[in-house]
Amino acid sequence: MAIRILVCLLLPICIVSCNTKHDNGSASFEPDAEYIQIVLFHLEKRCATCNAVENETLNVLEKHFQEEVKEGEIRMVAMNFQDSEGKKAAELLRASGQTLFVVKGDSITDLTSEAFMFAQTHPERYHAALMDALEKRLN
Repeated sequence: MAIRILVCLLLPICIVSCNTKHDNGSASFEPDAEYIQIVLFHLEKRCATCNAVENETLNVLEKHFQEEVKEGEIRMVAMNFQDSEGKKAAELLRASGQTLFVVKGDSITDLTSEAFMFAQTHPERYHAALMDALEKRLN
């Protein structure tokens, strides 16, 4: 009986925690926007590194750029590279797979290397690169 209760309690937690699909609302890439867009292209099935990139990006925004996010000056856009909307945005930005860009107007900073190399293992290095790119666009 105790095992059944334990299974009933733990099963929903496992199902939710193993789900790799993130709900980012209705955010989508807007070409030539006046605000900064952090655009993360990911695949349908997301790996731990891709999830770390998104989580660490959100951590930086929450810790250092709360006001800019609140005011709409910075927006995070996570897009499935494999669906039609993601393919269209990837074509506009010339993305060829899992990538991370900081975009404002026609200015694009490619942070793919820093994001995917360091977000999971050395997040402080990724944080510094992202913060630098965002601060340059804010000024």
